[in-house]
Amino acid sequence: MRHRLAQASLVFLAILLVLSLAAPLIAELRGVDPTQTDLFRRFEPPSPQHWLGTDDLGRDLFQRLLDGGRVSLLVGISGAFLSAVVGALIGVVAGYLGGRLDNLLMRVTDGVIALPLLPLLIVLAAIDPRKIGVPPEIAQSEPSRSIASSSSWR
Repeated sequence: MRHRLAQASLVFLAILLVLSLAAPLIAELRGVDPTQTDLFRRFEPPSPQHWLGTDDLGRDLFQRLLDGGRVSLLVGISGAFLSAVVGALIGVVAGYLGGRLDNLLMRVTDGVIALPLLPLLIVLAAIDPRKIGVPPEIAQSEPSRSIASSSSWR
């Protein structure tokens, strides 16, 4: 009982898990089809029928969030399971055979571990600084000067 915030987070995640897994049942009980469009009900505010309102096509946002949670859970659990299986296989082969193969497999593993940073760096490089509020004179300058000018270093 020392980590109340962790316990509260666990309860919250468990509730989200149950709600996401029960999304089809909840949709049926509420009488809402999350895929049905209704252009006469676009951008409605929260109401007893649409708990979080509706989107630009008149679809129920709460139900769409629950359905999206199901997809996210499937992707997350599948990815975790697949990575555990692949990691265990690589570890077993490296541990059993050892030697140069062990060294090679560990270097390949190190390279794969470093890869998730690459897509993030590509996305950050593609962002137009002017769209996020950086003044044009700073956005078009050299990186060292933009850091110095935005932090008032001279």
